[in-house]
Amino acid sequence: MKNWHWKLYGTFLASVMTHEVITSFALHSSFRTYYTILIGFNKFYLIFLIFNIISILINCICVLVVFYYAFNIKTVSNIWRILFFARIVFDLLGNNLYLQYIKSSFYQSSPYGLACVAFLIIPIIPSYIAHYRYISKKHNN
Repeated sequence: MKNWHWKLYGTFLASVMTHEVITSFALHSSFRTYYTILIGFNKFYLIFLIFNIISILINCICVLVVFYYAFNIKTVSNIWRILFFARIVFDLLGNNLYLQYIKSSFYQSSPYGLACVAFLIIPIIPSYIAHYRYISKKHNN
């Protein structure tokens, strides 16, 4: 079974993204509560909410790229290259809730802050690797 680890990771990433989508739209989730309170005080935070939703949608689409890479499916579209860079931009701009979570965890202690950063970043690193390999392999062929 070739690329079994990428297939397993794709399944893991799909479950993580399913959880992200469900908690984004659940009535009493921390995501919804956070943005409801912020937007109540300042309408400017609606932009951060929109960036976060775009980030979640892009990351959901990028689950396909991991499976395309795992199953060695080639596509003709150049959209995956554009999506890779859009994903980087919206992951940096669209995660205000997690940014505040990390910032507050560093106030508690540095090791706890580093653990939170690792907990949030390490699971998505392989998806970036698979995405980059997919677009570079597709481009080289």
